[in-house]
Amino acid sequence: MSTPETKSVLIVDDHEVNRRIAGLFLQPLGWTAVMAADGAQALDIAAHQRFDVILMDMVMPGLNGIQTTAALRDPDSLNGDTPVIAVTGTDYNRAEWAAVGVTQFVIKPVDPDDLITAVEEAIRPGRRRVTA
Repeated sequence: MSTPETKSVLIVDDHEVNRRIAGLFLQPLGWTAVMAADGAQALDIAAHQRFDVILMDMVMPGLNGIQTTAALRDPDSLNGDTPVIAVTGTDYNRAEWAAVGVTQFVIKPVDPDDLITAVEEAIRPGRRRVTA
């Protein structure tokens, strides 16, 4: 994890603009963002760096957000217990997301206040994951 003064976020989305926007929303709060363009890249990055929170898109080439999150939840994973926030166009997959341990949902187009609130709730001690 990062130092107490800074927090780190892994932003996983196949659209560069979406990654940049999410990073810009969190940057003024002192967050450091690392970007991944797909699930495979996210898993590679997450295998070597611990994050405070992960923002995960649903629809991506190769591994989708649910598959990527499920892989992250491996008990031996460096980020196995890292809060994952689903950033998606709809929450119709809510039961699938809940099954892999998603902490929060943020619906696209992303409202900065919604994203910041979700991130703050996700890192709060005693947080709970979403349920179906």
